[in-house]
Amino acid sequence: MYIPMPHQEAFHRDGHRFKAYFGGYGSGKTRTGAEEITRHILSTPRGQTLIGAQSMPQLNMTAKDMFFKVFPDDLIEDYNKSKEILITKNGHIVLFRPLDDEGKIRSLNLTAWWIEEASEVSFEIFVQLKARLRNKVAKHRVGILTSNPDLGWIRTEFLLKSARIENAEVPYHQEPEDIHPAYASFIAPTRLNYHLPDDYIENVAHGKPEWWKKRYLEGSFEHTEGAVYPKFAEAIIEPVPIPKHWPRYFAADFGLRDPTAGLVAAVDPRLGEVHLYREHYEAQRSVEYHASRFKKMLEDVPQGRLMKMVGDPKGASKSEKDMRSLFENYAEHGIYFERATNKILDGIFKVYNYFEKGRIKIHSNCRNLIREGVNYKYKPQELDAPKNADEKPVDKDNHLMDCMRYIFAELPDNPDDLINPSISVYDYWQKQQPKQDHLPHALRDDRPPVQQDWLAYY
Repeated sequence: MYIPMPHQEAFHRDGHRFKAYFGGYGSGKTRTGAEEITRHILSTPRGQTLIGAQSMPQLNMTAKDMFFKVFPDDLIEDYNKSKEILITKNGHIVLFRPLDDEGKIRSLNLTAWWIEEASEVSFEIFVQLKARLRNKVAKHRVGILTSNPDLGWIRTEFLLKSARIENAEVPYHQEPEDIHPAYASFIAPTRLNYHLPDDYIENVAHGKPEWWKKRYLEGSFEHTEGAVYPKFAEAIIEPVPIPKHWPRYFAADFGLRDPTAGLVAAVDPRLGEVHLYREHYEAQRSVEYHASRFKKMLEDVPQGRLMKMVGDPKGASKSEKDMRSLFENYAEHGIYFERATNKILDGIFKVYNYFEKGRIKIHSNCRNLIREGVNYKYKPQELDAPKNADEKPVDKDNHLMDCMRYIFAELPDNPDDLINPSISVYDYWQKQQPKQDHLPHALRDDRPPVQQDWLAYY
């Protein structure tokens, strides 16, 4: 009696081997997963399927419960509750397993698997299950993930690597070399389920913060609880050319086991916007290597346009071993840093202000900056906690976040102060110049036209 809604039907018709259904509350993700896995079982005699979730209680209340509601009772040959093994009339074996330990899923030879609430399961489990999908009894082997949107591995390792992404709220930047041809992601906002009561969304959303509505009702992968910069995702744009006359800023954060990070920013003097457009992010590399990468990042910046080059102030501290600083080591390779201003709260407030005014543009090729930005948040605070909330963000995976603060510490508090009226007048004048062909011969100027990058030399 199952009649899929259009977004569910699109999922069922898709032929990719690994399919994810990322849905908001009430979007029908568990029902969709149960129907898809039932279709596989009934069409695959003597196959083997695993249905799992992070814990057995969670599995019992979600995927397993829905499976028994969907699967025809008269096609069940046997069900061993103690071993959690079901055998169907066509000889298909169904295993119900908690996915909290890799050891519980080894030595399996599966034709299909279904992970319910995949965001709560570790990435290692997903990798192991991919390796277990090897039973050649099935003409079409399939791995299914159902989950609420999340900022963990299901975003970075599945969504952003999917060859097909349906119903995305915003276009997600993907590197062509990372796309996996066997991955497909389907995003299902709550509103797509027309079987829900008319007031369902209104009642569920009542009193909830904006990030919660975006994630759990609209299916967004860009919003998180306690975000330091709630409008970070809104600032992401596709890369645009950077004119040579725009001022540039460079900041670095140093690490060895942690990544050494570098970030380049360009200021649009017409609009007072700051473009974060180029990044470096690598660990376990030498100073010589990082210096060469920094030079590469700045090689197209005209002389006089690099306004500041700052680094983590700790880089100026001298080592007890050789009484040399990291800044001095970089100077040997032609990279000269100044101490960055490292007032965390002041820096966050300034960056926040630029985000609020829409003056930050983050180029989508800065993947590590985006990953850190959407996950950059404050420590969770219980409603009945006796102390005030901690004003400092979680100190983890924030290397490019620090670089961003260092850059904005060098900029004025008011973004309008970045606007250079003379640049705006020059751009307007360039557009208004009459074409020489329309002028009388005596008034024509045969000199070479003014180049757009002439300001780069001043």
